[in-house]
Amino acid sequence: MRVVQLRGPGIVELVDVTTPSIGCGELLLEMRACGLCGTDLAKIFGAKRPEGPVPLGHELVGVVRAVGGGVTRFVEGDRLAVAHHVPCGRCRYCLHGSEPMCPQFKMTNIDPGGFAELVRIPALQVEQAAFPLPAALPDEVGVFMEPLACALRAVKRSDVQAGDRIAVVGAGCMGLLVAQAVALRGARPICLDLREERLELARSLGIEYTLNVDRSDPISSLLELTQGQGIDGAILTVVSGPILEVVLGALRAGGRINLFADPVGPKHLPIDLGAFWRQELSLITTYSTTPAELGEAIGLLASGVVRVLPLVSHRLDLSRFEEGARLQRDGRATKVLFSPVLRGTS
Repeated sequence: MRVVQLRGPGIVELVDVTTPSIGCGELLLEMRACGLCGTDLAKIFGAKRPEGPVPLGHELVGVVRAVGGGVTRFVEGDRLAVAHHVPCGRCRYCLHGSEPMCPQFKMTNIDPGGFAELVRIPALQVEQAAFPLPAALPDEVGVFMEPLACALRAVKRSDVQAGDRIAVVGAGCMGLLVAQAVALRGARPICLDLREERLELARSLGIEYTLNVDRSDPISSLLELTQGQGIDGAILTVVSGPILEVVLGALRAGGRINLFADPVGPKHLPIDLGAFWRQELSLITTYSTTPAELGEAIGLLASGVVRVLPLVSHRLDLSRFEEGARLQRDGRATKVLFSPVLRGTS
């Protein structure tokens, strides 16, 4: 079978490897579609040379081709969406609502990653992170289970309530999923971005309030949109010093900022902790998701209340993986989906 492997910083190759064998409780999935995530891009274009195999791809939809002993939930031919990490549910991290910090969560993965023709789904994922897709739900919609689940968890951790005005910084794929998740709570998302075409996409998805931060004073504009009261919270899918200044300048007392991404540029940013104390501001983060939100995401995708197909800008097969990765890294693609290589091509 063929799989995309990371050979070095920015160097990926489509190579032939042995098909993984499955054991008790496991599945062998034939990949139908897999989305490219920002964490994949960080691995691919990071400065460090990889030591050993680096799993790439976790927004996976496929068809069951082999079933290990003891599996009763699924049979050959079932079409599933599968995520890659599974928490234990028992450790201090899990019991305190930080499941992605669980040691088991960090250790688990699908083999050899979603950008492969055939993928071994370990028993833990079969039990908790694999979900059957309704017949009417396209593969291209099913791959959004994991990223939508991440957005749902971010909104929960941000304690978004009906009527809130929430700034969503960044109108890329994740920002637009977050904005739709905010709207599901009965809150008003305000999408901020530098690129007008992304804000146009946001408006086409029903996001009423958008702000081009390159064409206006973003603090004044946010205050104007909230009748001078300030935003109730912000979820940052893009993080930098200037962005934090904007959000803090428009945040009402008692507001909450959620860092949903790794900072761009310097990791150490100056913050006025005195302002946080005087105004009872909160700074939280969201990293990944849990099986609970995965199940919730499948239901929302099946219902159609969250629109994801307009986010797909490119559909490529695995032979064009490097091209797709560079398109998304450079901001020329909103979301790239990959399918297997047709036999007889390379």
